[in-house]
Amino acid sequence: MDVSSASFVPRRVSSAEEAREVLAAEGAVIVTGLTDERSAVAYGREVMGDKAIRVGTQFEATKAHGEREAAQVAAQPADSRGRKRSFAPTEERMVAHNDGFAFGDYAPDHLFLWCERPAALGGDSFLVDTSRLLDLLAADPAWAAVAEFCRTTDIDHSEPNYPQDTYAPIARTVSSGRFQGRYHPYLAPVEGPSEDEHMALLRKWEEAVVAARDTGPMFRVEAGEMICLDNYRVLHGRDGHSDPGRRVCSIWGWSTDAVAIPDGPLDIVVPKMPRTPKLRQSA
Repeated sequence: MDVSSASFVPRRVSSAEEAREVLAAEGAVIVTGLTDERSAVAYGREVMGDKAIRVGTQFEATKAHGEREAAQVAAQPADSRGRKRSFAPTEERMVAHNDGFAFGDYAPDHLFLWCERPAALGGDSFLVDTSRLLDLLAADPAWAAVAEFCRTTDIDHSEPNYPQDTYAPIARTVSSGRFQGRYHPYLAPVEGPSEDEHMALLRKWEEAVVAARDTGPMFRVEAGEMICLDNYRVLHGRDGHSDPGRRVCSIWGWSTDAVAIPDGPLDIVVPKMPRTPKLRQSA
């Protein structure tokens, strides 16, 4: 099945108001002319508008920073199910993912990727619209069961050794009315009699996500540009590169639409779940 149309290149716009409108309608947009990290964070808050609660830089994506974090994660053990965390080398194409997936309901609902300096060669970006991808699967009789599974069956969204406090489907509508569709490489079935059957369907979801990533378009983000993302709906990532000078800031934002909002910083290397109360549950 051709799922390439689930991957897309976002439009470039010139104002925060237009960015807000396009982001809500299409799931992603690119803004330009942001000369430093502080202005990028401020612009992200402006795009979120009156709904903004919290926004700030989560981490900087550089080769050196990634290598340090990868070494820390590599020292962590496998879990009881044999799952092992790893951060891939920058030279490899990224797995499509939603940022903050390790934190479940506390993941940011907005994501802003500000480019200070692109890679000289490689590092192009890709986006996958999970809503569009699920519609494509549902329309194909050979894949309809996968779409139904994604929309109706609770699974384990946690990373190895860092359990979350609830299970949920891959795709759902949260109480604010926002669609949420998720993927990351550690998705697992809830343990029980249906585990093998559900694992097979998870592998099919993975297959569809990888196909959308690898057959759809990629695009380059230049210095001073920022990708604004609906982090609930759109998966993202970049192609491999080996440029030590590339620097992108991952800015996380929580709005009144978020399922839950942490009251402090989140650590992606040791992703322990926040202990703050949840604000909302999915509908």
